[in-house]
Amino acid sequence: MGFRESINGFLRLCNLGDAPYRITMLGNSAVYIEGVLKILDVTPCKIMLLVKCKKLVLCGENLTLSSFVEKDIVISGKVEKIEWQD
Repeated sequence: MGFRESINGFLRLCNLGDAPYRITMLGNSAVYIEGVLKILDVTPCKIMLLVKCKKLVLCGENLTLSSFVEKDIVISGKVEKIEWQD
């Protein structure tokens, strides 16, 4: 059983797999994001991504794109804030 299936079972959700994007926080040192359409901006203090029809902005310290495969991204560093912009 995978991570997604485990979470679905624990939360008793049946349609979580249909979400166009998914954000998973790993403490405050990493974020795993599925469904990224475009990388808009990358600095050590801010990373801006296009997810569905909104901009996802992650702010913090020493932020880096650790992995980018197809539409999945791992951001590492000290994540202090996540916000949406239209």
